[in-house]
Amino acid sequence: MSHTISDDEVTLYIDAARNEAAHAFDFLRESGTLSASLIFHVSHRIPGQDKLLTLRFPQPWERDKTPRIDISRFSDRPESLLHEARLEADTLIHAHTPYLAAWSLAHKSFPILYVAAQRHLLAREIPNHLERTRSSLEVVRERLDARPDLAPPPALLESNGGANFWGKGIAKTAELILLIEEAARFQAIAAQIGGAQVYTPGAIELQWRRTGLLERASQYAAA
Repeated sequence: MSHTISDDEVTLYIDAARNEAAHAFDFLRESGTLSASLIFHVSHRIPGQDKLLTLRFPQPWERDKTPRIDISRFSDRPESLLHEARLEADTLIHAHTPYLAAWSLAHKSFPILYVAAQRHLLAREIPNHLERTRSSLEVVRERLDARPDLAPPPALLESNGGANFWGKGIAKTAELILLIEEAARFQAIAAQIGGAQVYTPGAIELQWRRTGLLERASQYAAA
């Protein structure tokens, strides 16, 4: 059972989350992870409360650079991916990144073949949300139901657009965005010299051992 926090604690929590989101936005922008339009929207569930914090960061042509903040009832957002407990997420970030957007435009799922990203993730690919008449939550739940042998994905490409990413904590989720986008960039470069190859024997197990995920990886037959 989650601990209910007081109104004063909620105020302090929102201030801290806003600062964390600003830090995430800054390091994604400065590293070139975000597209030129700087699309970066954060939804974060406040613990112990029926509250959802959302932050929308300004695009480069906007004169007012202050992020827009909104607090809504989490129970009033039944379409949110954060309702899916199997994702173990309290944060959802919608962002546009150059190389992952290319995969979304190609209507292909993105295979993770770069160890710096894979060592932090059990999932081996990012699916593409092609049936946009269906909600992201519906698409993700269908995948989880149909393929329990696969680790839950950390993101969903938005066909012909950006992507939705989820995880624990705002900054940690943003770190995964950086690493997954970096993988997409390097794999695009590798395509010029024959394409990125699958992991050699033992390579992925070594990476998971470094981040403590090897035991959890064994739970998935298709890992």
